[in-house]
Amino acid sequence: MKKLLNLSKKGKIMIVIAGVVVVAGIIIVKSMIGGGASVDMTEATAVKQDLEKYYSFSGNIESSEVQNVVSTTNQPVKKFYAKEGDKVRAGALLYEVDSNTIQSTLTTASTSLSNAKTTYSSSKVDYERKKELYDMGGISLVELETAQDALSTAQNRVTEAQASYAQAQKQYADTKCYAEVSGEVSKIYVGENDSVMQGTSILDIVNYDDLEVNIKVDEYDLSAISEGMDAEVYFEATGKTVIGTISEIARGASVENGVSYFETTVTLPKDTYLRVGISAEVKVAAQSVKGAITVPMKAVQYDGSNAYVQQYDEKGKLQKVSVTIGINNGADIEIKNGLKEGDTVVYINTSDSSNATSFMGEAQ
Repeated sequence: MKKLLNLSKKGKIMIVIAGVVVVAGIIIVKSMIGGGASVDMTEATAVKQDLEKYYSFSGNIESSEVQNVVSTTNQPVKKFYAKEGDKVRAGALLYEVDSNTIQSTLTTASTSLSNAKTTYSSSKVDYERKKELYDMGGISLVELETAQDALSTAQNRVTEAQASYAQAQKQYADTKCYAEVSGEVSKIYVGENDSVMQGTSILDIVNYDDLEVNIKVDEYDLSAISEGMDAEVYFEATGKTVIGTISEIARGASVENGVSYFETTVTLPKDTYLRVGISAEVKVAAQSVKGAITVPMKAVQYDGSNAYVQQYDEKGKLQKVSVTIGINNGADIEIKNGLKEGDTVVYINTSDSSNATSFMGEAQ
């Protein structure tokens, strides 16, 4: 024993080094627990607060009333009666096209219809007179049938002339375009006297006083919403939040990837800062609890289906505490039983949540 106690200086250094290696080994093992993740214990205090669970949806601002005006003729716009930015009411004259050619067509069609009606009247009188003569034996059946054919031909010409005249009237009416909705002229695509073809976009009218966001609600969330509910609408582009109203839920679903979605409309309040096309996040409160005891969701762990948190006991050792959980808002979770306000819980912050769970299991 004396020989062991009277070690040389070199031997002492070796023992010290060995001790350092052992300590380093402990540190390394500890740091490797959880797969090498960065581990840091965090404390949190159970607090009492009002908690709400939200369903979140995304969409874009749209107007409930939009008129996209396209040309119904090949005639250029002769004159605009509104410019971009003007506010117009439904029924207001927006523009007219050159009507000279169509006016000529209408006049010709009107004349043709008048002549066809005159011919028909004459043919009818002739047929009725010959019918009387035939009944008295004054003319042959062939003569009667000839008069009848003439009357039938005259009737067909009247029908054709009426169709041509109606078409010309519509074309003439189309030379003037009127607003179908009240709103603002948001865009004019052509200039006066520009060449256009039928179907060319002429202008758009948007009602900016009646804006909405259309969202898709899947069949599993449908029971949580109803018409008349308030909805929180956040616009990331402006950082603004407004309260809208669920005004309509489609009765029929559209199916995407095997899931049924219901088109739902959220009506927005009037706000001069809102713009058509801005993306929006819609949140609808599904459940709420007043004065709930809550902790961060990260603090709750699970052993199978049983939830628990961790606390230090009197000796500073970690222990599991079983809890009954309620709703959560994505950050905090309700603790129905197992904790009281002011209780402290501990959990591990880690960049790898799966490793954190593994570590906490081994730390028990």
